[in-house]
Amino acid sequence: MASLRVPPGHSTPQPLQRVLFGEDIYIVPRQDGRIVLGATSQEVGFTPGNTAAGVNQLLANATALLPGLADFILEQTWWGYRPATPDQWPLLGPGPAKNLTLATGHYRNGILLAPITAQLVSQSLQGQADPLLSHFSWERFRRPSAFSLPATPLTVSLPTPAMTRLNAVPAPALTIPAVNAAINAGDATLADQPLTIAGRTFTSRLMTGTGKYSDFDTMRRSIAASGCEIVTVAVRRVQTNAPGHEGLAEALDWSKIWMLPNTAGCQTAEEAIRVARLGREMAKLLGQEDNNFVKLEVIPDAKYLLPDPIGTLEAAEQLVKEGFAVLPYINADPLLAKRLEEAGCATVMPLGSPIGSGQGIRNSANIQIIIENATVPVVVDAGIGTPSEAAAAMEMGADALLINTAIAKATNPVAMGRAMGLAAIAGRLAYHAGRIPVRETASASSPLTGQVTG
Repeated sequence: MASLRVPPGHSTPQPLQRVLFGEDIYIVPRQDGRIVLGATSQEVGFTPGNTAAGVNQLLANATALLPGLADFILEQTWWGYRPATPDQWPLLGPGPAKNLTLATGHYRNGILLAPITAQLVSQSLQGQADPLLSHFSWERFRRPSAFSLPATPLTVSLPTPAMTRLNAVPAPALTIPAVNAAINAGDATLADQPLTIAGRTFTSRLMTGTGKYSDFDTMRRSIAASGCEIVTVAVRRVQTNAPGHEGLAEALDWSKIWMLPNTAGCQTAEEAIRVARLGREMAKLLGQEDNNFVKLEVIPDAKYLLPDPIGTLEAAEQLVKEGFAVLPYINADPLLAKRLEEAGCATVMPLGSPIGSGQGIRNSANIQIIIENATVPVVVDAGIGTPSEAAAAMEMGADALLINTAIAKATNPVAMGRAMGLAAIAGRLAYHAGRIPVRETASASSPLTGQVTG
């Protein structure tokens, strides 16, 4: 946080008469002539002090909202730790040591959740613990799940008034640890390896995009709801400030999301190689120094947006030589997929149907062949329109999904993001569980022996 001081000789002791809320900034006037600016949030571990980037962000956002502040005096900066848990739920109730009670981990919402926290903890100390409290126990982290739900906002209907009040508060991202524990239930057969691409590991198997959203706020909330960790960005559109992409580089927290620059809009291998290089530099500028990922798209066809197999292979071979982790977007061609894998691509990304068509998986037989023969992750990309189609792709054995239009153009993109995240989990879990054989005749669920007869 920071504070400014009204300069001497100003026409009024305090020109600002109300609190202002802006994009990632609030400005609070004080009667003594101070103006308080807040607040950044950066992941720096336990490093003390303010960062230059944090102070710069505060001042830039404040002066953008109220330009007159640029001439005010920078009086003070300060900082504090915001303890957060992996699932973004606080730690409440009895701790791991005798006579230790926990009430921490509220991250940015401690001031909002303080009253209900005080009530729940005080009841616990008096021996009248609310059943709700067990969901916030530190012991939930003893039960890790290979199929964790995305850490996204979730409103549930429970009969306890306390839970209703918690959900009414704009709290941080929530998951339900009890659901995760129920999924695993101590069964080692449900263990799954994490998604690994070019040596980098991800817990989510859903990738999303940034295009076609109505505004940045909807995009941010939808991505958060999906639980995804990889977000693809069209380099050419960012570079040219295409409509809907101005400020896109600053719209997401790239310290938490892995950027996947893509070469959308490139019609030839030469164009795609040049744009891939720009994408790598863009990732570096946004703090991802070791990011060499590129989603390779070579698409000369403007009507159906089908990728050029020859240009894609040509560009992939060159980019692999230059040290890129290439994720090529292709038709569901098993032979091309194998050639790209042999060329050194980090994944193959067969389309389910044309981009943005919402037709679902129209070439499942070929995708199945690609999955059976690939030794790199297979990411089904394009055409998925519903969570059921997303789950179906994962049930086939795909390693991941990339979904943009189905989320961005849904009536409720945030809800659809959440649904797609859950579909990826359900489909992967079903793939490992193994489906029953398809039969031509019925098979009774109940045994026929021991029937009551007349």
